[in-house]
Amino acid sequence: MGRLFPAACHQDRDFARFARYFLAYSYEFDERLLFYDAIAHLTLSLNGSRLLLFDDEHGKLQGYIQYRLEAEGETVFIESAILSPAYRSGMQFYKGFAKWTNHVVEEYAHIQRVKFHVRADHAYLINLYSKFAREIGETESRGRAELVFETAFDELRSYLRSDDTK
Repeated sequence: MGRLFPAACHQDRDFARFARYFLAYSYEFDERLLFYDAIAHLTLSLNGSRLLLFDDEHGKLQGYIQYRLEAEGETVFIESAILSPAYRSGMQFYKGFAKWTNHVVEEYAHIQRVKFHVRADHAYLINLYSKFAREIGETESRGRAELVFETAFDELRSYLRSDDTK
């Protein structure tokens, strides 16, 4: 397992690669997500969101982060993110997340906060995300409780040592 290389998604072929990857790994996002639900998610979310894709050294897509702006452009909301199982070590997660924050800074210098949801029954992710974000509420999605997390963007960048990953 080698390094991952981030690239913004701009062209139709990039969106097609993402769609294939999302459909193949959508069970990782939610094991109860039906194929039709995954298609609906893609259809509804792609128009208003951005994507950062992560390729391995052979150009094979191994992960992504899908995000959008909220609150008059001061908050970036992470819609979804998946890494292929072989790349889920803590180090790959942190490096990829740091590279994403660097990318967001280049796109939107005025971001103040990052928000995201996590399934309320996913203890591992709750523990991981609690290291750098705080729980601010609860919501429901597809009949399942989700916790809402938020952190200051600058604090997240500092925690991830994002300046070290440029």
